[in-house]
Amino acid sequence: MGSGSENYEQEYEKYARTWTANEDKDVVERLPIKTASGGIKRVVTERKKASVVESDDEDQILQEDEEDEEEEEPELPELDRIRMAQEELSKLGSELIEDPEENIGNLKKLFEIQKNKNIRVKRLALATQLAVYKDIIPGYRIRPLTDLERSEKVSKEVRKLRNFEQSLVINYKSYLDSLKDITAGLFKPEALPATRKLGLTALSCACTLLTSVPHFNFRSDLLHIIAQRLARRRFVTQESNDLDDGFAKCIDSIIQLFDEDESGHASMEAVQVLASMMKRRKFKVDESVLNTFLHLRLLTELTALDMARLNNVPAPVKIKKKDRVHRTKKERKQAKEIKQIEHELANAEHATSKEETERYQSETLKTVFANYLTILKLRVSGLMGATLEGLAKFAHLINADLFGDLLEVLKELVQDRQLDSTGDSIKPGSIREGLLCIVTAFALLSGQAGESIGLDLSFFINYLYAILMPLSLSTDIEQSSKSLRLADPLLVQETRSLSAKVNLSTEMEMVIKCFDAIFFNRHYKTVSFGTGTNNNQRMVAFAKRLTLTSLHYPEKSGFAAMKILENLCIKYSSQVGPKAAGDKDISSGALGALFSTEDRVMNGVYRADIDSPELSNPQAAYMWETFLLQKHYSPRVAATALKAPLRTIGR
Repeated sequence: MGSGSENYEQEYEKYARTWTANEDKDVVERLPIKTASGGIKRVVTERKKASVVESDDEDQILQEDEEDEEEEEPELPELDRIRMAQEELSKLGSELIEDPEENIGNLKKLFEIQKNKNIRVKRLALATQLAVYKDIIPGYRIRPLTDLERSEKVSKEVRKLRNFEQSLVINYKSYLDSLKDITAGLFKPEALPATRKLGLTALSCACTLLTSVPHFNFRSDLLHIIAQRLARRRFVTQESNDLDDGFAKCIDSIIQLFDEDESGHASMEAVQVLASMMKRRKFKVDESVLNTFLHLRLLTELTALDMARLNNVPAPVKIKKKDRVHRTKKERKQAKEIKQIEHELANAEHATSKEETERYQSETLKTVFANYLTILKLRVSGLMGATLEGLAKFAHLINADLFGDLLEVLKELVQDRQLDSTGDSIKPGSIREGLLCIVTAFALLSGQAGESIGLDLSFFINYLYAILMPLSLSTDIEQSSKSLRLADPLLVQETRSLSAKVNLSTEMEMVIKCFDAIFFNRHYKTVSFGTGTNNNQRMVAFAKRLTLTSLHYPEKSGFAAMKILENLCIKYSSQVGPKAAGDKDISSGALGALFSTEDRVMNGVYRADIDSPELSNPQAAYMWETFLLQKHYSPRVAATALKAPLRTIGR
């Protein structure tokens, strides 16, 4: 009985309370209220009515709060917000420039303003931070403090300077990270025009910092931002026909970095970043990226610059005896010792700096040549011209052990890309690369190592002879990458490129280099012409073909061709001294007979259609072209053509 009653009580406790109420109304029971007499009163309220009342009260409260907020912060027009941001940026920037160590906390405030959603305010904040960093960054690289340096006691001035340096590095790193993130949005296909403008601003800031403060921390971050843009090819925007300005800005900043770098450390780092980017892209980059290597200041130029500095050291100024400060013998001895110590320290510092520069330059050369040889091996069509021009400029710095292999690669390049299947005729549009191969081949032998090897370059000499005829009909013979020209309207808009196939040197300039290498430069011991008539057959063939093609050259190229002919006449003319008193025997040299219709050196007919100088029988020809060029519309071409025949007899 007891146990059953206990179960009944437990079940009864779980029952809900019940009361009599109107079923039409949704009611809810509240907590009971104790009356004054000590009794307990139930509280029952209608749910619907109460909820409506509560919701109305809540809406009224929220509406009142919003009205209060609107009264406190009224919405300003966009121009006013931009003007206020400009004033704030100007104030913070001015305080930083006036006293950087005292107001270093303003850098964080500037960075906070950069987080504004307005694009114009973002661009203003980026430009303001750029101007501030350019002004307050010191002329040295800031290193992190060690644990010992943090724990030691320092003076107030040192603590203030350390706080400034560490805060500057932290905020500068945050600024560069934001530049990288903003620039990355520039390459998205769905980027809006406003986002594109913001990305170009960030890219311009990175380029300016690289050229203004290349010595400071996080230079590699700036190089990676620029390399990220250079990895993309140039493209035409939909709004205009102009090419993207950000690409040209990046190219100019890299070139300026190479031109102004004297230590070689920044150039080495930039070359390594660009080479890694090109390798990662499988060399699918614009030709102008590889052309930046032509502006490197390598070993020969830096050595000459170092010697010029030593020669320009000003002599010590002598002080007159009456103006000298009286010093004791001990003071004079101490001053002499201090001067000697300073001189030794300066020499040691100079030697260390020179060793570091040579090490940087060696690493740079290794990276550049590895890049060039990889491109030659892969036969990258868009970069062959830039690669050959780079090899032609730096070939004298290549290890002599690689000369033979590199010449074989150049020969294969000429045979595969310049000549047709028969190997007799030249493919159209390949003249420039062929000239670059010839210049590179002769540049390999310009140093002392090249003189001692004495490689046979007859293949390249014969190819130069064959290429002179189609070169005379080239419309780009005097054009370079710096020449102004109109875009071809027949080309598709997307295929236009600001950098044409023509690189830094013109085709005629390379022809002059080739003639200088073969006939006039004593460093090239590749061809022995001698003094006899038979030994000069190849020289006569080149002179005849040069005058034949000069009839089609423009004015500047025609004048250059006539100067080459004049120098040939001077070098290969011979004058023998008097045999007897009053009797002189003057010989006109190897080219003398070609200017006369009465003399004839060899029988047969001159074959101008044969591209081999030995088989064309040039000594049976006449130099009739010079008589036509004497009537040239250019006075200097006509004057040079008139003097050339006279040079053969030493007049």
